[in-house]
Amino acid sequence: MQANEFTRMRLSAELGVATITLNRPERRNAWGGHTAAEYRWALHWCHVDPEVRAVVVTGENDFCVGADSAALDDIGDGGGAYELDRVDLPDFPAETPQHLRRNHFYPLAISVPVIAAISGACAGAGFVVASYADIRFADRQAKVATAFAALGLPAEYGLGWLLPRIVGSANAAQLLYSPRPITAARAADLGWVQRVCEPGEVVADAVAYARGLATGSSAESLRMMKRQLFIDSALGFDDAYRASVQDMNTALGSADFRKGVRALRTKRPPDFLAARPPADEA
Repeated sequence: MQANEFTRMRLSAELGVATITLNRPERRNAWGGHTAAEYRWALHWCHVDPEVRAVVVTGENDFCVGADSAALDDIGDGGGAYELDRVDLPDFPAETPQHLRRNHFYPLAISVPVIAAISGACAGAGFVVASYADIRFADRQAKVATAFAALGLPAEYGLGWLLPRIVGSANAAQLLYSPRPITAARAADLGWVQRVCEPGEVVADAVAYARGLATGSSAESLRMMKRQLFIDSALGFDDAYRASVQDMNTALGSADFRKGVRALRTKRPPDFLAARPPADEA
C-alpha cells in the first residue's frame, strides 16, 4: 500500500521528520481494521526512508476516540465474533524477534522514534496506539481514558505487559482499573505523558522535538537505542549487555562517531542531517 492510497490518514515528511495524521475527524478518528493497516504501512515507509529520522503521529482534532462504535455494536450482536480485515501488511524489521512480532508492537520495532502528539480525546484503541509510541506529548486540554473496564474488556493488545514498563505497576493499575477520563496533567503525573503542551501547540512542539532528534542525534544511535529499549530489554541482562558491547564496538568505527567527535572537538553541535563527507574525509 502506497501513501497516496491512504484514506484514513495523511503522511508527510520534511527536514527529517515524518508526520502521520489520522484523518477521519467526522468519526473522531475512530479506529478500525483498515486504519490499523494504513498505520502500519505508514510506519513502514518511515522505517525504510533514509531521509526520515523521527515520526510524529497525531490526529485531526481528536487523537483517536477509540474503536469504531459501529464495529463494536456488530461484535456485541454477534456474541463476540469478529473477522479480521484481509490486507497485505509490511513485514517486521529483520532483527525483530518472533515473539515480539505482534501488530501493535510494530511502532516499537521500527528504527526511528515515534512521538505521539495527543489532542482532544484519546481513549480505548487510541490509548493503545499512543502507548505503543516511544514518547507522548499531550495538549493541556486533552482527555485520556483507557475505557476498557467500562466495556467489560481486559487490558487490550499487550497493555498489561507494556504499561507497567512505562509507568510502573501501581500507576498502570490506576490507568486501567478506572475508565474515567483524566487530564493530560494527571497522565503526566502518572508518567504516561512526557510533556504537557499549551492548547494548540502539541503538534508543533512534537515536531520541534523530533527535528531536534533528527539533527542532533545520530540515526544509527537512535536505531540501536530503540532496539535496546524495546527489544533487548525483553532479554536476560547478560544477553542485553553483550549486545550493547557489540553495538558500541561497531559504532566506534562509524562515520557518525567521527562526525560527533569532530563536532565535540570544535565545540559545535553535530548536524546529522547534513550530507555525509566522502569516505576519505570522514
